[in-house]
Amino acid sequence: MSKSGKVISWRGPFGFAEMEDKTLVYIHTTEIDGGKLRVGLTVKFDTEEVDGHDGKLKGTNVSGEAILPKGEKLSDEDRAADKERLSKLKEASKEANKAEFDPVYEEVSKLNKHNKVHLVHTLIKELGLGSLEKPQEKRRDPTQRGGSSYTKAEFLAFYGPREGAKMWNFSSGKKGGGKRRPAKKAAKEE
Repeated sequence: MSKSGKVISWRGPFGFAEMEDKTLVYIHTTEIDGGKLRVGLTVKFDTEEVDGHDGKLKGTNVSGEAILPKGEKLSDEDRAADKERLSKLKEASKEANKAEFDPVYEEVSKLNKHNKVHLVHTLIKELGLGSLEKPQEKRRDPTQRGGSSYTKAEFLAFYGPREGAKMWNFSSGKKGGGKRRPAKKAAKEE
């Protein structure tokens, strides 16, 4: 049975179409005779499961308005229309992410500093972002008196990329804070 979906990405020899139920379908250039797909337009296809990928779908017998046959080039108007469609898709995606994550951000912003750091630490552990092969360096937070030590990822997650990097560089694993610079060697006398 033929299904349809909107092309949401195309990179080189493959891309993805999204069906109405938000299921992603992988499409390879071999299914469209070496051509390309135009983002934002609709394609029709049959689906089959991809071997070894737990229910992931790939499109076969692909047809529709989104196909640009091999060797054909887009006109300037079509290229401009494609850019417009792509920017609308990106904007819609941003809005969807904002709607999904704003409530979470509001709840996290209500937490005190210690609870935020604990939440970040738990997420890093749960998502497996920490290295299991070698222990990560931890440094004390210079803004906390006698506070706990944190990894660089925790500094960056809590303070943000720029401020977190500054705080990481400022802190050290030794008492007294701040990075130490080696003393300048005295000039050799001739």
